[in-house]
Amino acid sequence: MEAKSVKNIIGQILIKKYLITLTTIMILFGSFNGEEASAQTSKKVYEIDQFIQSMMEKNNIPGASVAITHKDKVIFSKGYGQTADKIPVTSDTPFPIASLSKSFTALAVMQLVEDGRVNLDTPVVNYISSLNLHDKRGSKITVRHLLNQTSGLTDRVNPDMTLNPQPNSLKAAIDRLKNVDLASEPGQKYHYHNPNYQILARLVEVVSKEKFSDYLTNHIFKPLDMKHTYNVTNTNELNKSDKLSSGHFFLFGKPVAVNEPEWFIDGPAGIVSTADDMANWLISQQNGGMYKNNQILSSSGIQIMQTSASSEISYGMGWNIGETEDGKKQVQHSGILWTYKAKEVLLPEDGYGVVMLFNSGLNTFVDYSSFTNGITKLLANHPTEESFWGSQFLEIGMIVLIALSIILEIRNFLHIENWERKYKKRPKWRSFFYLIVRLIPFFLLILIPSIITFIGGGRVLNMKGILMTMPSIIIWLGIVSIMSLIIVISRMIRILQMKK
Repeated sequence: MEAKSVKNIIGQILIKKYLITLTTIMILFGSFNGEEASAQTSKKVYEIDQFIQSMMEKNNIPGASVAITHKDKVIFSKGYGQTADKIPVTSDTPFPIASLSKSFTALAVMQLVEDGRVNLDTPVVNYISSLNLHDKRGSKITVRHLLNQTSGLTDRVNPDMTLNPQPNSLKAAIDRLKNVDLASEPGQKYHYHNPNYQILARLVEVVSKEKFSDYLTNHIFKPLDMKHTYNVTNTNELNKSDKLSSGHFFLFGKPVAVNEPEWFIDGPAGIVSTADDMANWLISQQNGGMYKNNQILSSSGIQIMQTSASSEISYGMGWNIGETEDGKKQVQHSGILWTYKAKEVLLPEDGYGVVMLFNSGLNTFVDYSSFTNGITKLLANHPTEESFWGSQFLEIGMIVLIALSIILEIRNFLHIENWERKYKKRPKWRSFFYLIVRLIPFFLLILIPSIITFIGGGRVLNMKGILMTMPSIIIWLGIVSIMSLIIVISRMIRILQMKK
């Protein structure tokens, strides 16, 4: 054998050994990296699990479920607490998702857009001829305006949640708009208003020739393998459902199981789902509309939905658009019923999705956003800012305030002779001024719906809903108002007696 051939053979053997060694190192390195990544994920999941348990205990939440996704995988799902029927909550326990339904309605419309049957910038009256608002500007409302909540319809001009009786169908809900005027020019201002999405749900029915619930099932729920998800028209259907336990409101921090007040929710808030099913939804939203082999919407369509309507409006199409503490894009939405709550968050740049479902409703002292905020911080390796006291501490404070108020008002009532001596010495206008000041709690109680509308972005709520949202505050105002009225009336009687 020639020397050159020997050298070639030896060289090939050395190259093969080098390649085998390099490949082995790469495999081992990849394995270590995978184990390290897995360990990091496990650590995050553990921290999130402990955080949720702590927050639920501090806020006395009866039951909740969570799912967290990363790109096309579910990395955590779990149930906590129990239902009103004392059944342990799992990640397959059904919950109404309330206004999280809006992103589903928006996607249904966008499917029809991509199918060429709907145009975003065409006036919606071209599709729904029965939509005939009293305001002439109503004919200018486009599909895009409804999706972006810029139609000009508001709770002030159309207080849908206070209507009695509530409509019993999407067609009936549309018919009720005939006497409504717009608050602003279509496309000009953002106003969050549920009937915008009732109109969109009716649009889906008219164009697809399918009942809205059937359309969601056939074109969204089934392709996403959301086997336990369905849509209802009215909250009475939630109360009658064998699949669903009652939700809760909080009375002095204690969850009380009650039926959800009657409310028409088809379109903006009618979907019932589970954490596991919602995980599939989050995956589709993070992967350009793709779930496994099913493309429910194009990647560009998903992008349009998750983009703000304008630089001044932070609402897309069924999604609120914002930023994290790190300045990264955050897409999220809240869902609120009086006895249930839901939150979902997408972190597009990091590929995470989070959903939490609660069987307790809107309450002044419970910050549901702190749950998902804490989870997203832990996912980003940031420390959480967990409140030490929670809502129960605030409710104890309200109990103390009520007790002190009762004691003070009884004391003021019993010391009427002392008041009479002061009345005789000081200017009369001052005494009458003090009497008027005493009636402030009474005026606050009467005006509280208007006050909530003012500070709540124009949302108009009925008194039953307000009572379920802040029962301890309403009870305190009620007690102080009644006792103050008694004191004012008794002092006015004494003034009249002194004049005789």
